[in-house]
Amino acid sequence: MLHCVFLLSSFLYIASASQQTVAVEGIVVCNGKPYKDAKIKIYEKDTLHDDELARVYSDANGHFKAAGTQSEFLGIQAHMNLYHKCDMPFLKRLVPTCYYKAKFTVPSRYISTGSIASETWNAQTIELSLFTKETDCLN
Repeated sequence: MLHCVFLLSSFLYIASASQQTVAVEGIVVCNGKPYKDAKIKIYEKDTLHDDELARVYSDANGHFKAAGTQSEFLGIQAHMNLYHKCDMPFLKRLVPTCYYKAKFTVPSRYISTGSIASETWNAQTIELSLFTKETDCLN
């Protein structure tokens, strides 16, 4: 009997989780010039390990647009990471997996219920050279 109650409560928990979507866009520049191939990832914050919702790269004009969806019981908290090599010293650039990382919290008003974002967070133009040079080799 206890097993049946556990299964029923687990089912109700999963069934009540709502699908939520986040969308972001912007332009990345390095020293005022469009930055091509910056890696942009959207994550949903979790207690143990953040879930990757989307991954895109900036185009030749530095523009990017990404959206991702996740089902969560209590709602999602999203952040965007930008991985780049703007102003990275030559020898560091030779390590193909290491990038500088800039992290941005996506405002909660840009989290939509459902599978399509009702509003996109426009991060505007992001000058990568102005951010702290935190190195990430496991992105």
